[in-house]
Amino acid sequence: MTFPVPEKPKSAYNPTAPAVEQAAQLLFCLGKNKGHDMGLTAICKEIGIHKSKGYSILNALAKYDLVTRDHASKTYSLGPALMPLAQKAKEKFDITAVARDHLQQLAEATKTSVLLGIICNDQVFITGKYDGNESVSVTVNLYQSLPITHGSHGKAVFGYLPLEEQERLLSSGQVFFHGSPEDFDPKRLKSELSFCREKGYAVDQGRMSAGINAVSAPIFDHNDEVAACVIILGTFQEDRFEGIGKMIAETGRVISRQLGARI
Repeated sequence: MTFPVPEKPKSAYNPTAPAVEQAAQLLFCLGKNKGHDMGLTAICKEIGIHKSKGYSILNALAKYDLVTRDHASKTYSLGPALMPLAQKAKEKFDITAVARDHLQQLAEATKTSVLLGIICNDQVFITGKYDGNESVSVTVNLYQSLPITHGSHGKAVFGYLPLEEQERLLSSGQVFFHGSPEDFDPKRLKSELSFCREKGYAVDQGRMSAGINAVSAPIFDHNDEVAACVIILGTFQEDRFEGIGKMIAETGRVISRQLGARI
């Protein structure tokens, strides 16, 4: 059974500057080239522009050291000016750094424990933990890993994975959405994924840890791909699910937008 990934609505109004688009395509072209530096003809053929246009763009980029030209071989490569820009972008888009203040505020507002999980190799690694209740705290170790199909965060993440990834995970048998793999209910999961797409969050009612409820929401990166999740854990009652769910869903959206997602 597969679970279609929902399409995100796109705005019909999308003004662009062709020269800027072509400059961006040119930089991406150079960045993808894993072999030798590229000549003008190869670059222009790759991105589909006339050589005179490509030459003008390359000269403009070279003026600001965004590309470098080897005069002997007449080839081009990415320039040194991109290094500080890349470092700055890395700092801005570091999910843990971007999410920190938002998750602490969420923990204090809900008086729960809030976790940040980063997705990597079919695992969710806990890279942040924020407590909003001094008297009650859920014990979770930083950098602990959990299966990507585990409980509420599994439901919040799974529905946004590519279909081939969904099929691979389901066929592996390592599905912990409802506890042990033997308890997995495909029809129930389909309903839960639909709920998550509509409401923006998923829940677990003490199935993973007795007495501990969980609510989770996805976080998307600048490619609009699910890259992380927010998880709220606590002993709160079921009647708080909706209120907490709305808060965690909005927090996930705010963090995603700051990471460059168009949601």
